[in-house]
Amino acid sequence: MRILFRQVKSNPKNWLAIADEVKKAIDEQVKPDLLSYFNRIVKSWEHKPTFEARKIVSKGNISVYVYPTGENAKYWLWVTLGTPKREIVPRADNPTGLLFFRVPYTPKTSQGGHYGGPGTYGNELVVAKKVTQHEIKGRHFEQHTARWYKSKHTVTIRAAIRRGNRKTG
Repeated sequence: MRILFRQVKSNPKNWLAIADEVKKAIDEQVKPDLLSYFNRIVKSWEHKPTFEARKIVSKGNISVYVYPTGENAKYWLWVTLGTPKREIVPRADNPTGLLFFRVPYTPKTSQGGHYGGPGTYGNELVVAKKVTQHEIKGRHFEQHTARWYKSKHTVTIRAAIRRGNRKTG
């Protein structure tokens, strides 16, 4: 996820102070806030990914990236990006050669980043030699989070810029 802010025009002698204040604001306010939100999304997941945030500073640009880590990161990517339609068959070490699962499954998340808690399974047991998993439409949590949080963090960054200007001005 990436939240961008427009270039700030200021007195050149203030750039270092401004950059220091913006970095501090990102580390102390923006990153913890974004990590908290992503952790709330996966709070009830059985296979929760962990999240890390990285601040990247380059010439004229400071960016924050939040990304899943750990062995369960793939589940986050499947849900947020979606998956294509595919055929599921039993593993080679399955002695019965059959698949067993309960239907129907009703997800509580929806497109648009709306989270409603964990999904639910029905009580009907289905046994099959193979099944076709339908396409999973991506929830695009990152895009929606960037849109929702941009105005809040714009205020934070502008306040940091003002603090930086006051330090040397």
